[in-house]
Amino acid sequence: MVDKRTTKQPRKKQQSISEKPTIAVDMWRFYLMWGVVLFCFVMLVSRAFYVQVINKDFLQNKANAKILRTEKMKAMRGVISDRNGIPLAISTPIMKVVIDPQNYYETKDTFDQITAELKKTPDSRKLKNQLPKENLNLDELADAVGIDRADLKKRVKERSRSRYLVLKKEVPPPQADLLVQRNFAGVYAEKSYKRYYPQPQPNAQIIGLTNTEGTGIEGLEMQLNKRLAGVDGEQKLVRDKHGNRVRTPEVIKEVEAGENITLSIDSRLQYIMYRELTAVGVANNARSATAIAVDVKTGEILAMTSWPSYNPNDKNSLSNKDAMRNRGAVDSFEPGSTMKPLTVAMALESGKYKPNSVVNTTPGSMRVGNHTIRDTHNYGALTLGGIIQKSSNVGVAKIALSLAYPTLPTFYKRLGFGQRSAVKFPGESPGLILPPSKWNVSEVATMSYGYGLNATVLQLVDAYAMLANKGVKMPLSLYKLDGQPKGEQMIEPKIADDVLLMMETATLPGGTATRAAIPGYRVAGKTGTAHKLRADRKGYSTNEYRALFAGVAPVSDPRLAMIMVVENPKGSYFGGTVSAPVFAKVMQESLRLLNVPLDKPLETPKIQ
Repeated sequence: MVDKRTTKQPRKKQQSISEKPTIAVDMWRFYLMWGVVLFCFVMLVSRAFYVQVINKDFLQNKANAKILRTEKMKAMRGVISDRNGIPLAISTPIMKVVIDPQNYYETKDTFDQITAELKKTPDSRKLKNQLPKENLNLDELADAVGIDRADLKKRVKERSRSRYLVLKKEVPPPQADLLVQRNFAGVYAEKSYKRYYPQPQPNAQIIGLTNTEGTGIEGLEMQLNKRLAGVDGEQKLVRDKHGNRVRTPEVIKEVEAGENITLSIDSRLQYIMYRELTAVGVANNARSATAIAVDVKTGEILAMTSWPSYNPNDKNSLSNKDAMRNRGAVDSFEPGSTMKPLTVAMALESGKYKPNSVVNTTPGSMRVGNHTIRDTHNYGALTLGGIIQKSSNVGVAKIALSLAYPTLPTFYKRLGFGQRSAVKFPGESPGLILPPSKWNVSEVATMSYGYGLNATVLQLVDAYAMLANKGVKMPLSLYKLDGQPKGEQMIEPKIADDVLLMMETATLPGGTATRAAIPGYRVAGKTGTAHKLRADRKGYSTNEYRALFAGVAPVSDPRLAMIMVVENPKGSYFGGTVSAPVFAKVMQESLRLLNVPLDKPLETPKIQ
């Protein structure tokens, strides 16, 4: 029997008097939340309706009052300077005058509206204070900028909704400041850069020029445009309706200035060369005159210019396209007798000839194929040096024909003829060496004295610099070198020295280039007088010539190689009488400026 006293019955838990049913509370919260959401939605819709429909003019005016714009920050173009740091091409600050047509018309509409209201209430101070202060007279603006009145009105009207219209480029900063101070509606100035060339004519054909947008379109300005241009930056700025900045611009992209370029050109030598080319061109009523000077030890081009030239600072001078060509690199021609020393070098390299080898040129002419090769005189038996000294066509032709036909053109090609030089100047000509299928007796004979092939002045000076540098060919450079470049041995040093001594005899009494002699310096060189091809390519002209001189100085330790070419001189047309004296003047001053020591005694005047 179970004891009732020891058995405990489970007690039923009583509900708290504070506990209430939760379902009613949850429903109240649900309705409250959705009520708040609905209220916010209604308020947003109402606000949007008010802003976009009822009060749309307010925000529109605010948007017009503050214009957020991303502007380019123009990078300054790199400076081109000569080897001594003298600037040859620089960028100067220049302003661009711009108008905001939309802002102009908005200001004008506001002015017209307030003016109309003032007619009704002329004493209203409030309206008078609201009247725009900007100058709305487009005729005055046109006169200030210097453009046609009717044209300005037409342009502004056609682009009435535009925010940017250039009125004038390349305005000097002081003039732009005065214009902005006149407070024309929507008009402001932007800063840019203009290219300026301090020494225009002597260097124009090398450096070239830029267009109004600052992009190179000629010469090195075009070739090096990417390096010179740099990278434009970007900035965000806020302007008011008057074009004034209302807060500090925020730079988005930094400006990267253009690279500065240092050329191998010595502007002193360049000026001297251009001055003398101008003098000889004018004196001989020539079509053109071209010259190049090279440092034979480095291959650096110290001077390279042509006459006539042009002024890249004056846009009106750009119509003469003929004067804009860099003739030294672009023009190719038959170099005439200036090729004879190279033919002699080829003969010595073959091993068949020695410096004292004798060639019989009697009777002063020879028949080759359908052509007759002639000398000016019957020189009889000549050594290789005598052939160069007397400039014998018969002598070099006999040398070339005594060897296998491919020997001479192959040698020329090895020296760089028929291909562009290491300069790679824009538009540079490769010249012309006929293909092997054309290497016959006639072509090889005429090629030996500079006919039947085309060469540039760059190729000629490259070959002569090689002879002066003991047969080592240095790659030509228009840029200043930091160290000594590595050259290529083209011919044996002994052969180069022998040919150089032979060329020296041409400038001594009895030679064809006595006018190339320089007091105190030993000079080696070779004249060239070439008949020009007729315009119809049917034979050679009888009254048009090309006068050349190629030379090296000083012979004891050569420093400079220089080529002079005078195109179509009137009167005297020989290289020894036209080009050689110019060579002497330019070379003498160049050696003096470079402090090259004398290598022969100066002649002492005899006392009577």
